[in-house]
Amino acid sequence: MHASKSALVDAPVVEEFPLTLECKVAAIQKDELGFRVVGEIVGVLAEENVLNEKGKVCPEKLNAFLFDQFQSGYYAVGEKVGQAWQSGAPLMKK
Repeated sequence: MHASKSALVDAPVVEEFPLTLECKVAAIQKDELGFRVVGEIVGVLAEENVLNEKGKVCPEKLNAFLFDQFQSGYYAVGEKVGQAWQSGAPLMKK
């Protein structure tokens, strides 16, 4: 793999990745629940083959996966299972 310097943040960009989110630290939080670093996305680099017809990143085309450290497993990401701010709305009225 090859890395180059990001034009927007002080971090490398892996050239072979189909999607890169360039982020800057917005907040560092520590409390009784743990330690969190909150980032602000300041740039998006995406190959055309992972975009939909409107130019937005398409999770199904991205073919991403995630690591679950609790079960030591990798899981595929991509199937849409609901619409944000709509699917749970009926539950909020209870």
